[in-house]
Amino acid sequence: AVVSTQCTESSGINAEYGDLNEHRFVESNQVAIHHSWTWLGVWCFPNGGDSRDPSQFYTVTGEDMRVIQKKINARTDPINEHDRPCLLFHPRHDRTMNWHHQHGHEGQKAICEVPL
Repeated sequence: AVVSTQCTESSGINAEYGDLNEHRFVESNQVAIHHSWTWLGVWCFPNGGDSRDPSQFYTVTGEDMRVIQKKINARTDPINEHDRPCLLFHPRHDRTMNWHHQHGHEGQKAICEVPL
């Protein structure tokens, strides 16, 4: 939450990646050197229950995950709006495009997109 607050105060948003090349660029140039979990700007399955279908999720930018999912073909742990609504990725351990779920208050790193 601290990172998101700092990001918002800077008129930014938590990064979300619209295609595989963008995701790979960020991963190799920003995250991989830290070898750590990083929040994605993707969260929440609002239709009740659990979902593993990223095309049904929301992005912080309002971009259409149905379009993005066709480009990136991500896999994910199940998320839902009450228990584990947030997604992360890790540059290792087969978690680049196999996203992990968490509650959202664990204090993981985030990449903030801020307008120049």
